[in-house]
Amino acid sequence: MTVFSNVKGTLAAAKTIQAEFSRLAESTSDDNAKRIFHECMEDMDSVIYELNHRVEFMKAEEQQYRNS
Repeated sequence: MTVFSNVKGTLAAAKTIQAEFSRLAESTSDDNAKRIFHECMEDMDSVIYELNHRVEFMKAEEQQYRNS
């Protein structure tokens, strides 16, 4: 696997984890657990944001090398 494939796979996994935190927050009746799961879900936003930027950067770099 290439680094690019690994980063895209990590991005997909991060989105899956975020969705799982959301599901857990909705399925629990414990208010404290619900709050923690929701916070974890929100924390994943920054991870996903950074991974998206890394993927876009890598796409731009790859195109740059193909045109050379």
